[in-house]
Amino acid sequence: MSAARSVMQRVSRILQLLLLLTLLVPVSLSSALAQASGERVLAIYLPGVYFSQVERKLELGNELAAHLSQALGERYRLNARVYGTEEAMAADASRIALALCESPFVATKLQQLLPVSVAAVGSSLDTRLMILAGGAATAGLSELRKGTLTYASPMEPSQAFFDNFVFEGELPLPKESMLPTRDVASALSLLSLRKADAVMLYEDDVAVAKQSGLRVLYQSDRLPRPTLVLFDRKTDAAEVARLRDALSQFKGQVHPSLRAFRNTTDAPYQALRARISTKQKRGPVLLELIEESNQLPSPKPPLNYTSPIPPKTFAPLD
Repeated sequence: MSAARSVMQRVSRILQLLLLLTLLVPVSLSSALAQASGERVLAIYLPGVYFSQVERKLELGNELAAHLSQALGERYRLNARVYGTEEAMAADASRIALALCESPFVATKLQQLLPVSVAAVGSSLDTRLMILAGGAATAGLSELRKGTLTYASPMEPSQAFFDNFVFEGELPLPKESMLPTRDVASALSLLSLRKADAVMLYEDDVAVAKQSGLRVLYQSDRLPRPTLVLFDRKTDAAEVARLRDALSQFKGQVHPSLRAFRNTTDAPYQALRARISTKQKRGPVLLELIEESNQLPSPKPPLNYTSPIPPKTFAPLD
């Protein structure tokens, strides 16, 4: 009887162990399959860039992925994915090889990201942020102290980003006056519904806003355009050079300001990060409304953005 009891106890322990393994396998197997599949992702994270349809973001990603696969072969056979939040992209970080992100995001993540190529419109590698409002909604930018500014943000709202870079110490907006959204269309909707008094857009998207009768109130200093980054800063230099060469030959069709790319380095993003983290010491300035005209306001001097890498040929815009 004791022998039989011993056998039954052993069988019971084995069954309990099997049950425990059954509960653990789905999680472990899922992780193992993700690793074994070798899926590598091209991430598109551009909440602040206007797209007429959400699907166009994925089309842009597929366009870039197809070009890289053709130019570089199996090594850069990537699956394009669109991310709406930083948290969602962070969850997939182990699979992301390359990402197209806005420069404020890149500047704050330089310890992890390696800038490879920056979007080019003609010979311009940088852009600026514009504040717009409806005709009678805001008499001047100084009135925003009493109103709300909406914008699509590629990162957690940063008071320093607005105070030090966007407004350069001229208009310290309280955090409760800023209303972030997940995309440009949502920000424009809030403005049209009068749930916000002004909207912040990139310079390239101002034409869309002007169709709705919005006027430019203010412009920021210049900052780099959306940038392709590697998620591994330790990538071999020769491979980075091959990637830059391939991207310089890209001729896109999906988005008018993302049709071509040129080589870049850490320098412009280090400069942007320094601007964001440096408190401005200007006195209070009354910012007047910029009158509506056929031309946008004259640009301010750009950030130090000269790349030491000579650019390759890139696609002219239509």
